[in-house]
Amino acid sequence: MPEKLPQLDRDTLRQWSVVSYPSLVKELCSLFIGPELIPRDDLNDLIDRAFSRFRHKEVVHLSRLRNGLNVLELWHGVTYAFKDLSLGCVAQFLQYFLEKRKKHITVVVGTSGDTGSAAIESVQGAENVDIIVLLPKGRCTKIQELQMTTVLRENVHVFGVEGNSDELDEPIKAVFADVAFVKEHSLMSLNSINWSRVLVQMAHHFFAYFRCAPTLDLHPPPPVEVVVPSGGAGSLAAGFIAQKMGLPIHLVVAVNYNDIIHRTVQRGDFSLSEAVKPTLASAMDIQVPYNMERIFWLLSGSDSQVTRALMEQFERTRSVSLPKELHSKPSPLLSGSRLCSQVPGGRAGCWADPR
Repeated sequence: MPEKLPQLDRDTLRQWSVVSYPSLVKELCSLFIGPELIPRDDLNDLIDRAFSRFRHKEVVHLSRLRNGLNVLELWHGVTYAFKDLSLGCVAQFLQYFLEKRKKHITVVVGTSGDTGSAAIESVQGAENVDIIVLLPKGRCTKIQELQMTTVLRENVHVFGVEGNSDELDEPIKAVFADVAFVKEHSLMSLNSINWSRVLVQMAHHFFAYFRCAPTLDLHPPPPVEVVVPSGGAGSLAAGFIAQKMGLPIHLVVAVNYNDIIHRTVQRGDFSLSEAVKPTLASAMDIQVPYNMERIFWLLSGSDSQVTRALMEQFERTRSVSLPKELHSKPSPLLSGSRLCSQVPGGRAGCWADPR
């Protein structure tokens, strides 16, 4: 996480409200990526390159439905996953630095479905990157599995793993905890543990707000409710950071049977269920949403010691009751809802929990 988040005034929000989605990503990224890292002209070129293969001319499109309901279409990338948006940019940033430094790295990615195919697409054929993808055998959709296992490039290595996506994340996390090993083998991750993934995903929330808000001339600006389907909570963390920067949105997190985020928001119950339940939304079948650590850090007032203590307790006991001072804070900013979800070959279930 950045140590400090920039605060956006109403004039900045008004200026950003009329620009395209790619231009919005450029403005956001320039707040966190200074010219000493990537000169602005180079940054603009990299972002343009990342979005060059999207099927929609706007890259991201807002569809207006009835009664003030809108749907933000994030599926116009090559793999049809919303992660094409962030991973395309991250891969361009990565290759920019590797070419300048004449280095080669190996990317290690665990996936519940959509991250793996989008990550492969973003770096396949790159000379200075090898990618290793671990996918849970039999737990991804057939389309996503084929997207990952039919890429015949020398730098792409895909392995099926016994167990669910949370279980395959554990050895990856252990590898990256070994700093000497990571340095020796030049390893990195493209999962949303990588900050630049979250940075680019913040643009979804700004773009949605600007397309939905009736006016920016009121003081304070009118709020917009954003419903975020969530698994690992990367987009949720991005929205929460956008809030902290001054974007007037109210976040509603939507989950399936695997509802740890919902329980955390509603009751402060950050604990594992007995098992991950497979659903048709396999990319959301996650019990350990590691981006909640970022949200806890923000809720605690950037208190790293409090956050570390919470996460260490969770790793030991797999159960944490959030302190009252943390659990009470999300209510005006964040609420949770469990939605319908059908288990393949099983029954359907619906919940409509009060916000």
